[in-house]
Amino acid sequence: MGGTLAVEDVVKRFRGFTAVDHVSFTVEEGSFTALLGPNGSGKSTTLKMCTNLFQPDSGSILVNGKDVRECTVAAMSGVGCVIETPEIYPDVTGRRYLEYLAKVSGMTSESAASEAERVLGTVGMSDRADGKVRGYSKGMRQRVVLAQSLLGDPSLLILDEPTSGLDPQGSAEFGRILADLNRQGKTILMSSHLLHEVEGLCDSVVIINHGRTAAQGALSDIIRTSRITVSVIGGVSMEALDSIRGMAGVVEAVATDEGLAVRLDGGQDRQADLIRDMISMGFRIYAVRKEDPLEEAFMEITGGDSE
Repeated sequence: MGGTLAVEDVVKRFRGFTAVDHVSFTVEEGSFTALLGPNGSGKSTTLKMCTNLFQPDSGSILVNGKDVRECTVAAMSGVGCVIETPEIYPDVTGRRYLEYLAKVSGMTSESAASEAERVLGTVGMSDRADGKVRGYSKGMRQRVVLAQSLLGDPSLLILDEPTSGLDPQGSAEFGRILADLNRQGKTILMSSHLLHEVEGLCDSVVIINHGRTAAQGALSDIIRTSRITVSVIGGVSMEALDSIRGMAGVVEAVATDEGLAVRLDGGQDRQADLIRDMISMGFRIYAVRKEDPLEEAFMEITGGDSE
């Protein structure tokens, strides 16, 4: 298994309980990969092993070909992580906190100040950097913790539910920061229980269930079908419904009070084709609502276990 991060046949037991049971997956360079699974499935334990906070009982974890357990310093030198969001001293400023951590890593005072300023700008905290942490909102604190993971400019970020507990606006802002980091070349492995967030950010997915790898691959491969509800003025006749059912990619089409509920073999391209074809048929479409195909796939793969 190649790639930036390779988890190979990893097992972790606690007092006879197998929390992670022969899990294997690869995070390719430049990807934004989501690690998903129901509560208790082994996500956090897996991430802790990836960052050497736990050591596996068997198997191996390689970062750029280096074993995390046997060559810890070399393997982890290019990794930034946020595991179980750490508490920050409330009476220091965000800037002083980051400068201190940069110095601890071996930077000079001048370099530490420059590096702190860089990461503060990356996470959008430059204007609040000199305020004490006790006055920060939860979202601001989590952005400072993300900035901490960026010290030293790592190539791989490992993040354990980084948007947990944020309100919708804070979560969206955090997501934009992560998307920018990925576009700039950072490889990201992120656990999350927010499936709509994963759909908007990630290109690859790993799903674990009961401690085992249940599915992995490109998001487009995990999501085999998509569902949309098309609201139209005037309803849908049986003749039109039959025509829609015969369109390429349409798996199922059902008339509703609003118009039409459609399941498609494919994603956005299929949806765009359907809407185009319906407009050419004379339908007056006033709304399109996209359902959550990843949630459907997740429930199917995990047997209905809930996040």
